[in-house]
Amino acid sequence: MKLVFEFTKTGNLIYISHLDLMRLFLRVLRMSGLRPAYSQGFNPHPKMSLALPLALGVHSTCELLEFETESRAVIEAAVSKVNERLPEGARVTAWYEKPADVRKTLASFASAATYEYMCEGISDAPALLSGFFGRESVIIIKRDKKSGIDAEKEIRDQMIGYHIVKDMRGRMLAEVTLSAAPGRTLGPMAFFEAFCAASGFSSGELSPVVTRTAILGADGKPLKDMLDTEMW
Repeated sequence: MKLVFEFTKTGNLIYISHLDLMRLFLRVLRMSGLRPAYSQGFNPHPKMSLALPLALGVHSTCELLEFETESRAVIEAAVSKVNERLPEGARVTAWYEKPADVRKTLASFASAATYEYMCEGISDAPALLSGFFGRESVIIIKRDKKSGIDAEKEIRDQMIGYHIVKDMRGRMLAEVTLSAAPGRTLGPMAFFEAFCAASGFSSGELSPVVTRTAILGADGKPLKDMLDTEMW
């Protein structure tokens, strides 16, 4: 049986790493009677993965964890046990049985993600965002992980779109869609730093609350839509 959990990651949990989050769910699933199946071979590993790893310091209301289980436990009861054992800041909000015709992992379908930014100290956010997205080129400096060398990187084509959630004086509340395609992923904090630099702000003086609100497929629709029927 292949299952997908939609869950939130908020509060202090935004500071735990991707690997620590996977370890947390592995233990909680075991304790709840939904023991993940393991791969075969010399180094077996649990058949579970996240649709799109989340950057440290970012909240989320839409994380997707898929896993394969050999358990035949009553799912509703098992999900309740999962939520009882998860720490504050994480909660399963829905679960789905992955359709048999969706054979690839959800991660292979992730193409973009939307992020909500709430930040004090920014006046006239609509005009600033409009000007930023109106640029033909946006260059950032990014360090190559292998060589350790800083290099310029063009990110304008990875900035897909935005809209103002609410126009408030001295505050920015906006939702931005960024690319999450392989080799073209733009992190939410890298985007914000580039926006600040272009708008005359120091990112260090602003403390945005960033929340991922959706993981999108190539068609621009939430990835969870391909799971068809919501089970709970």
